[in-house]
Amino acid sequence: MTITINGTTGIAGVDGSASTPAVQGNDTNTGIFFPAADTIGFAEGGAEVARFDSSGNLIVGATTSDQSAKFVVYNGSNNHRVAAITRPSTTTAALFLGTNGNTNDAMVSANNSNLCFGKDVSGTVTEYARIDTSGNLLVGTTTNSPAGNDVAGAEIQAAGTLQVSRSSGTALQVNRKTDDGELVSFRQAGTQEGNISVSGSTVSYNGGHLSRWAQMLTKPDLLKGTVMSNLDEMNVYIAPTTYWTEEDELPEGVNVGDVKAETHAVDNEQLNKVKVSDVEGDVNVAGVFVNWTYDEQHQVDEINMAMTGDMIIRIAQGVVVQKGDLLMSAGDGTAKPQEDDIVRSKTVAKVTSNHVTCTYEDGSYCVPCVLMAC
Repeated sequence: MTITINGTTGIAGVDGSASTPAVQGNDTNTGIFFPAADTIGFAEGGAEVARFDSSGNLIVGATTSDQSAKFVVYNGSNNHRVAAITRPSTTTAALFLGTNGNTNDAMVSANNSNLCFGKDVSGTVTEYARIDTSGNLLVGTTTNSPAGNDVAGAEIQAAGTLQVSRSSGTALQVNRKTDDGELVSFRQAGTQEGNISVSGSTVSYNGGHLSRWAQMLTKPDLLKGTVMSNLDEMNVYIAPTTYWTEEDELPEGVNVGDVKAETHAVDNEQLNKVKVSDVEGDVNVAGVFVNWTYDEQHQVDEINMAMTGDMIIRIAQGVVVQKGDLLMSAGDGTAKPQEDDIVRSKTVAKVTSNHVTCTYEDGSYCVPCVLMAC
């Protein structure tokens, strides 16, 4: 080996190799060598274990700055990556966080583009949470259920939906620690429309009504506040065929694209269909129409129907109502005053204000009321 000492350029010598580093101690196959221009290599036991390449990347476990490396620090020019860590197999973690000798280390890894979090207990990796390929945060589950969480766990979907499911016990707890006041705020387009509040041992739902889903035999155009009547026919819900996806944990012998569940009817014990009330003084009033909605899970049109609480109700043109009037069905989808002030089986609502909230093309109009339809 020739070593040159120059007062201007410093100490220079041979490049060396991984098996015989240029700079070494008593161990002749461990040290520093120079495998290429502008590159510094580190050898251990005659094999390269790390290098600084000509772009300034620190590469551990490989000789090029690609994702096959165990650990790579880029200089910012390669897809803006700061660091890349890969794991040798799907049963091990890419990153462990813990104290020396701790057998319950936290772990971070990637699985089919999912970012997974959990811990390693004596060599067994257990996953507790993940951010999946769609940006959904899953806790306690590895299955994304956009149509409803049918497995235990919690999910915050990137679209903004929160799903919580558990086998038994309370699924959601909301706690206000120090004083009475608002527990939950309900907003639409940034404006508060209602809330749930607590005062002592009393919990109040403010600014709303009790409602349910209902179906009709057809889908007519309906006006908000229209009086609806019960039918004997029950709502029909059909769950479509579902298939196993890459995001599922596939059971043995199951492949992506296989049928997970065939099309089948969903049990419905309590929700019946409705029609526009066509009987004056109808004792079978179900509620009033709010709006049509589409049930994506079961692929069916449904009515959002208000039954009890604050709402508006439709009054026919020429019919006069006053605050405090008890209302019944007029037999044409509108309501009209009862002949007395006794709450009866035909009583639909009580007028709470003379203010007209809207007037329709047929001359019918709506006023605020408290519904008593159920």
